[in-house]
Amino acid sequence: MGLFDFLKNKKKSVPTPPKPDVSANADEMMRQQKLMILDNTIATLGINVENLNLDFYDNVATVGGLIQSEEERNAIVTALNAVDGVYSVNDNLEVAAPPAPEFETYVIQKGDSLSKIAKRYFGDPMKYKEIFEANKDILDDPNKIFPGQEIKIPLK
Repeated sequence: MGLFDFLKNKKKSVPTPPKPDVSANADEMMRQQKLMILDNTIATLGINVENLNLDFYDNVATVGGLIQSEEERNAIVTALNAVDGVYSVNDNLEVAAPPAPEFETYVIQKGDSLSKIAKRYFGDPMKYKEIFEANKDILDDPNKIFPGQEIKIPLK
């Protein structure tokens, strides 16, 4: 065996490195780009989504997080559905509980006074002032109320 034969054989025994999976890298890059587009789409709506979670696989966008209303949910889902390449949206959004009302409404009956109403709601007739303050937009005097008037009772 000559010197050249040895070099030829040595060259043949060197394994060739595996080819990188270019298609998988390209798919992941396209997925990341689509996620950026989806994120920007939500941002342009001006809706605050707490703990926003977005994903995109097989032309399906998945969105999750906490929002304030059904209107916000509909706006987000509609906007994501309009993005090119999105065939459907998995909606995992949660709507926050509505804030507790600050007032209860009451229709004044014949014989009512603010102090009687205060005693009924608060157990203290002297709290009529709180009812009057909550209704200054419709009452000028705490002693001038009329049956059929609708007033607000502050809740505590």
